[in-house]
Amino acid sequence: MTSPQPRTGSLVAAIALEICSISACSTPAHSTDVPVADASDVTHDTLEASVPPTPLSPVTIDDLVVSASSDGAFDLRVNARSLLASRGGPVAARSYTEIIEALLGSWTFRRGNVREQRPRTGATLARDGNAIVLQTRSEDASVSTLRFERTSPAEVTVRASIRASAPFQSMVMRFACTEESHFLGFGEQYNALDHRGRKFSLFVTEQGIGRDPTRQHLFSGNPTTTYFPVPFFIDPRGFALAVDTDTRVEADLCATVADEYALTTDETTETVLRLFVGPTIVDVMRDWTTLQGRTSAPPAWAVDGVWLASQGGTDNARSVATRALAANIPVAAIWSQDWVGRREFGMGNTGVRYRWAWDESYYPGLPTLIRDLHAMNIRFFGYMNPFIVPEQDLWADAVARGYVPLDSAGRPYVFTISVLEGTVVDLTNPAAVSWYQGFVRSARTLGLDGWMQDFGEWLPIDARLSDGRDARRFHNQYPAAWQRAAREELEREAPSRDWVLLSRSGWLRTSRVSQVVWAGDQEANFSPWDGLPTVIPAMISLGLSGVGYVTHDIAGFSGGPSTAELYQRWTELGAFTPIMRTHEGLRRAENWNWDRDASTTAHFSRFARIHQLLAPRIRELGAEHARTGMPIVRALPLQFPTDTRTYTILDEYLLGDDLLVAPVVQMGQTQRTVYLPQGTWFDVWDPSQRYVGPIEITAQAPLGRPPVFSTRMRTDLAMVR
Repeated sequence: MTSPQPRTGSLVAAIALEICSISACSTPAHSTDVPVADASDVTHDTLEASVPPTPLSPVTIDDLVVSASSDGAFDLRVNARSLLASRGGPVAARSYTEIIEALLGSWTFRRGNVREQRPRTGATLARDGNAIVLQTRSEDASVSTLRFERTSPAEVTVRASIRASAPFQSMVMRFACTEESHFLGFGEQYNALDHRGRKFSLFVTEQGIGRDPTRQHLFSGNPTTTYFPVPFFIDPRGFALAVDTDTRVEADLCATVADEYALTTDETTETVLRLFVGPTIVDVMRDWTTLQGRTSAPPAWAVDGVWLASQGGTDNARSVATRALAANIPVAAIWSQDWVGRREFGMGNTGVRYRWAWDESYYPGLPTLIRDLHAMNIRFFGYMNPFIVPEQDLWADAVARGYVPLDSAGRPYVFTISVLEGTVVDLTNPAAVSWYQGFVRSARTLGLDGWMQDFGEWLPIDARLSDGRDARRFHNQYPAAWQRAAREELEREAPSRDWVLLSRSGWLRTSRVSQVVWAGDQEANFSPWDGLPTVIPAMISLGLSGVGYVTHDIAGFSGGPSTAELYQRWTELGAFTPIMRTHEGLRRAENWNWDRDASTTAHFSRFARIHQLLAPRIRELGAEHARTGMPIVRALPLQFPTDTRTYTILDEYLLGDDLLVAPVVQMGQTQRTVYLPQGTWFDVWDPSQRYVGPIEITAQAPLGRPPVFSTRMRTDLAMVR
């Protein structure tokens, strides 16, 4: 059988998908912004009632009380706490014209001619069995419904639906925003913790290369594009709200209308909201992560030492391990992403072949190398991604067996991937999953102890999938399906779970299958948009999203080349991270590395041993995460929820509940401002220095001494030389 040939495409050309539901579409200029319709952009089919609203009789079921008025305004109280309210007409149907631009794993959704049907009169409030039902009507016969039900001691389920008089594509839910409202979460975010005053889209996507809104190019993301969005937020007052959907979600958090926040889903039947009632933020994390999942712990050895990146073949991997041990570096693993083969991307950038099998010519004698590393108590990791490309040996087999998505003409759906063309494996096909799992078994037979299960964001949303499901809805679940495919086979082969799976993308419930999550492809620089400073907000927001074990690339991936200062500052951050791991980056030959000079090697060795000293505590915190959902790396509001100053701090975090880490993330900085919340704090490098918070201090921070404080006096870290 002759394999179908891929359609060619330009690296810089957007693939425009036009979905025109109301009238003809026009193609706008390309932009990386993902707009959310402002109230001023929307045509409303129904207006506010001309007569003043009247109150309805409240309805109570146990500790659940709903009060409402005739315009649909309501107040939901649980144990006398107001957790959800609206100003009237809380549910609307939205229709529009839509153009979708897809380029390099990112999507831009453009909507025009937006019309809303928002019932705002004739509301009724009644009990229906164990639920309280609020219905709001309009003169055009549209009816919206909110159904409140106490589904568990921890949760109130709110089901929103609307029967509109005309077809619609999205459902908008609007709730009251008060002065006390704050919004922490929404998955992995790089430039904010509290999102009040922001509006953005939640859709699994590449984050882009460079996110600076003043320096945009075709490969850019924007400040809210992310691999791991989650439609969920925590209010530090002690409750949280999750939108239980696989569709794209828009969040407008008191940005367009100061006293209202809006959540929009591409649901047309029903949107399910899950309200976690607390009453404390610790309760919320425990209960929310029963839905989202909690990342499982890797084996102890993965935490106890450093994962050193090595590219360039068998001899180089052996040399890296030998030299690192000689430098007194506790090496847990050598990870070689190019075990599948090396690719030159041009302009000094190097990467890997897109395949799932050992490149015997580039890594001759790999099984022997792995055995020798194991004898040194060092593991060996590799790399895999879901791409299937015509130039590699997987293509013909995958196409012949029907293991790839199809386009509208029934051909393999081919799109641009960096400098080549290809597609992804169709994970809705059980036979394709089993086929991939055969490669997992082969990798384990070679001796691999795990790998980076990369990507997961690129499934085309207009593809035809094997089982007939809607690719646009499956898109956000593809990362979990990709991770599950490997994990199922690993658990069958090694039930003891003596392996590591490293991933970067996700959505709602993905933490049920993830193990270690890394913060993505930062730039190898100090940029506040996409460099070293973005690692801390990424880690703390992943923690809110059910991720216990988080890591990052020391010292970045794209851009660069990295410098000695950047490498050493990133190393300091890495030491106080659950998993300490390096990457050589795209510009491997030019980037700084741990062995570039004696000073860097000594610095790296010291902080690797500091990390080793912290490892038992990190594993304790991992066990706590498994029990309670509290992350290892914590945003300050998780510990100090009433301290509003902590809601905007993006350059500090807690390791557990007793260690505050304030790394240096700005170039040339040798001192920095540190905010210490309530409590007594000891400087871990000089335990005689004691501070009583809340207090803001100026901490000295030369290279080798990042500001770190503990709630108990400890001298062990300062002793490491």
